[in-house]
Amino acid sequence: MNIIVLDGRKMTDRDATHLYLQKKLDLPDYYGKNLDALYDCLCEMGKPVQIIVSYVQEMQDNLRRYADGVLNTLEAAGEKNPNVSVIIEELVDEL
Repeated sequence: MNIIVLDGRKMTDRDATHLYLQKKLDLPDYYGKNLDALYDCLCEMGKPVQIIVSYVQEMQDNLRRYADGVLNTLEAAGEKNPNVSVIIEELVDEL
């Protein structure tokens, strides 16, 4: 299984996010750089891949509500395609 770690700090705006996702997930040149296209490409993946999203808080700080869309899209594709597994790392403040 291929393991891909997505660094939320690299997703500073929508354009940067889609360029980063295209590179890290090895999405095709025709990738439409939007959430629908991301979902479609992930649902078409034929080889097992585990996607780990780290630095989620920084991603949310940068992208605001769009971050939720990205995360929801990743999770929805993981539910649809058995070859795609998604882990969203959530940091918990120490008490």
